[in-house]
Amino acid sequence: MAFPVPLPSELRDKSVSLRALTDDDWRLEYELSRVPDVPAWTYYPADMDEDYARRRIARTKERHQERLAGRYAVLLDGLPVGTAGMAEVEDAEPELFYVLSPAGRGHGAATGSVRLLTEWLSSQGFSAVALETLAGNTASERVAERAGFRNTGSHPGTHRGQAVQLNRWLRT
Repeated sequence: MAFPVPLPSELRDKSVSLRALTDDDWRLEYELSRVPDVPAWTYYPADMDEDYARRRIARTKERHQERLAGRYAVLLDGLPVGTAGMAEVEDAEPELFYVLSPAGRGHGAATGSVRLLTEWLSSQGFSAVALETLAGNTASERVAERAGFRNTGSHPGTHRGQAVQLNRWLRT
């Protein structure tokens, strides 16, 4: 399902900036895929090679143009330290996702990114925004709480072919 309006190419506040991923961000994808806890806690592929990272960026740009999903580089002091994004889910609230490199953690960048995306979605008429965390990912759960989301329960899911519990978070 597509968003009803074009997705922004940039969002910013005083603490963090988001900009749509560009061809040069293949390096960011490549580096994030090598941070051990990134694939462990997210759906981020592990150990991408350059070709895969470049194809992933190209697909991201297509999905942005088609208004299916927006993925952004999270910038601190102008430097990319992770990615964050949103996707519209059929018959449900739009869903947010985020991942930061170790250098980007502890500065409020994840929380700031989630707030920016939530505020933009709210300004477009969405009354609720969701995100999901793998049960046990306390760092991501703290981000959700700081950004004003509340845990609405858990449900079974899969991660890398394994059965897991997913916690659903909602902000209205």
